[in-house]
Amino acid sequence: MARRKNSGPRNEGTARYIVSTAVGAAEALSVGVLRLTERTLIEALHTVQDVGSELGSTVVRAARGSIKAAEAIGGDLVEVGKGVSRGIAGNVTDLSGKTEARVRKGPAKASARRSRKRAAA
Repeated sequence: MARRKNSGPRNEGTARYIVSTAVGAAEALSVGVLRLTERTLIEALHTVQDVGSELGSTVVRAARGSIKAAEAIGGDLVEVGKGVSRGIAGNVTDLSGKTEARVRKGPAKASARRSRKRAAA
């Protein structure tokens, strides 16, 4: 007796169901991966923006600190220059470590005026 192939349409329906389910699952998985990737990229960009902002503010603070230090050094140099120009050097330490006292010179005396000789009358 020959067997009848009655299961043909039934197998096709099952196969379609399996393929449809697999395609739906793959679609859901790919959409999930896409959203996860998108979210990760957005968060990475926000992080880079935050890091850039912090670096910028750090550079600004460092520049301002350098400017203040330069102002302080400049002020000190002005004071030293004034002291040197006046002849006030105070105690100076040379490279050998010896301290040498410098003496301030007094102001130069003005030369005496010559008096005119009076003519004999």
